[in-house]
Amino acid sequence: MKLSDYAKKAGVSYKRAHRWWKAGQLKGYQIPATGTIIIESDSPLVVEPIALIYARVSSAEAKPNLERQATRLTEYADRWLSNL
Repeated sequence: MKLSDYAKKAGVSYKRAHRWWKAGQLKGYQIPATGTIIIESDSPLVVEPIALIYARVSSAEAKPNLERQATRLTEYADRWLSNL
């Protein structure tokens, strides 16, 4: 399957699929005459979702709120990931 078709099937951009291929994460080969990249596997790569959180406070006086905020965001991210 062509790399562009693989990217569509996997739900990622062509650029991302190309980076995966260059990094050796996708098994395939490139046709020398045309430069077309052929991926040998029909099943798309399974990527595990992640969530990043960012917590901050605006002043030193509010620093005690930082831990509560980080805990609340972590719990929200855990719930969000479990619903995927």
